[in-house]
Amino acid sequence: MITIYLDKQVFSHLFNAREEKYSLLREKILSHKDEFIFFYSNAHLFDLQDDKTNIKYAEMDFMQTIVNGNRLIYEDAKQVVMKQSPRDAFMNIGKVGDISWLKNIDLSQITEEQRKAINNIIDISILDLKGELNFDWIIKRTPISTDELQIDNSSFSAFVKFMFHNLYEEKEPYKIVRDNTIAKYNPTLITSEDENVFNEQLASAPLGLSFIDMIKAILTQIGLSSSDSATVYYMSYMLLDLLGVNKETRKKVKLKNMEADCCHSFFGSYCDCIVSDDEGLRQKSKTLYKLFNFGTKVYSIDDFIRKFDEAINNNKKSAYEYFDEINKDYQAKQILKADTTQEYILTHLKTSCEYLGYFNCMFERKSKEETVIILHKSFDLKQPILTKEIEIIVNRIVRVFNEMGANFALFNEAIELPQLKADNWNRILILNDADVCLTKFKDTPMLCLWIKPKKPIP
Repeated sequence: MITIYLDKQVFSHLFNAREEKYSLLREKILSHKDEFIFFYSNAHLFDLQDDKTNIKYAEMDFMQTIVNGNRLIYEDAKQVVMKQSPRDAFMNIGKVGDISWLKNIDLSQITEEQRKAINNIIDISILDLKGELNFDWIIKRTPISTDELQIDNSSFSAFVKFMFHNLYEEKEPYKIVRDNTIAKYNPTLITSEDENVFNEQLASAPLGLSFIDMIKAILTQIGLSSSDSATVYYMSYMLLDLLGVNKETRKKVKLKNMEADCCHSFFGSYCDCIVSDDEGLRQKSKTLYKLFNFGTKVYSIDDFIRKFDEAINNNKKSAYEYFDEINKDYQAKQILKADTTQEYILTHLKTSCEYLGYFNCMFERKSKEETVIILHKSFDLKQPILTKEIEIIVNRIVRVFNEMGANFALFNEAIELPQLKADNWNRILILNDADVCLTKFKDTPMLCLWIKPKKPIP
């Protein structure tokens, strides 16, 4: 565990520290924050907008002591990290629910995709309000594909205000829409409790589409790209509730709050784990992370307290303890799969822990000349490796070997950052029993530890 996303409520618990467990966790986080990377996002800032007092600024300053300006944003169709304190970011974001921008909107300046989306959303909404939206519109309606915007500024502003009033300011309309959607499209109340099959089970519902196919069909109907991960994630998160697959309680549900939770869940998917005391957010996140093959763990606060203690203790292990873990799994040789090429056999082995508190996958690469053990972290290409992440792992490896009498240098950003940017970086450690190389694959956000024993492995 290296990268951690705490939702806003967790930060509030740590800030107020009204219970002993939060006070202890706060102390541990601040004492060990150099061993981990904590993030915040716009979702935290949107939540803080609800605080009408100046306490929110003190809370932002407290967040900064933990996140060190690591702000997750979505830019150029990918999640990236920028350095900015929560307070500075807060001063420059728009207010949730503020539709004053409608006064100055110029629809002639929007993109072709935005024009198509507006045309289709308004057409679908009008058909629905008139009771003319067929049950199977998702698969049979012909989307409007013209580039010409079929609404003027005045009518568009009136439409946005109508939707905002009914879906954001009033609670009941969304609940009614959800009740009707469940009755039509999920009458047997298929849920995500069995996460492995709910996607396919929905294909047996009246519409005949799996959850993923339904998302694709809706995006097509609206005219939005299915390649934009933020759009797909938002649609998926909201549809889990709308279909009743994983829904908020009727008393609690509020569209504005659910959208903020969706934002937390989306940015949390960038990290090794997300921590929340909101059960709805946790359940939806678990469902979508599993559906989309994200490796992010989802923890309640109590779960995280235990896992964080484990991570701190794991980071204190000696080189002997780390390599003993690697050796035990290697000797057990529980094979997951094997790939054979002309040059070597690459065998994927089952692992039982996170080696060096980071690597959780193991390969054996065997050729006629040598055997190499390769460790890496299960990776998702949407999660680039941060320089700070590499620095933490380098310094951890250096520490354990220097404690045994070696003299390896700590991470030097001035020297190594240009090498990382040029995709020409590695750390080679020459040991008595093995050569060790820590490297980052070119064009792939994957950090690998190569171990080449000097004696043949039986």
